[in-house]
Amino acid sequence: MLRKTTFCFIGLSIALLSVTSAEENVLTVTNGDFSDLTDLQQMADGWYAGIPAGWTATASSEGTNNYAIRNQAGNFVVNVSALSQTQPTFAAFMQEVGELSAPGEVTVTFEIREPWHDPDFLMGAAIYDCLNLSLPLAFGDITNSGSHTLVASNVSAGTRLKIGFWSVRGFPALDDVVVTFKPNE
Repeated sequence: MLRKTTFCFIGLSIALLSVTSAEENVLTVTNGDFSDLTDLQQMADGWYAGIPAGWTATASSEGTNNYAIRNQAGNFVVNVSALSQTQPTFAAFMQEVGELSAPGEVTVTFEIREPWHDPDFLMGAAIYDCLNLSLPLAFGDITNSGSHTLVASNVSAGTRLKIGFWSVRGFPALDDVVVTFKPNE
């Protein structure tokens, strides 16, 4: 009898651990490292034209996304300015990342590599409720290269989320986009 009770307790612990793990993994970024080049056209000097798999975008205000992704020594990065615009109408480079099964905290981490041309840039990033793209749950302005984090706290269960990036000025190089979820305790 003691073995059955111990076994049941271990089984219950594993079941609770599985539920917690499943709740924490409800959000995913497709092609966050931009290495999936499906349907992109290879251009000169390591550039690719088109919209990266898993993402939505509009042509930039210059009317082209020919310089959307660049292979930099085997690492693929996105030229945010080629896939977003702020004028004449706002259009971010976006992806829907999932729906929350419980209330909690959503975190987006990403890297900004050295920009092309002038090192002076201004890039925006946001976490959105899919039903209200005009009011972000969290947003930030990024002006320097490196690792960045955006956090939306106390997001309600059932919220469908999108992440978005846009270039206001310059040519920021986006890489390694990851989203995580931590349920409220």
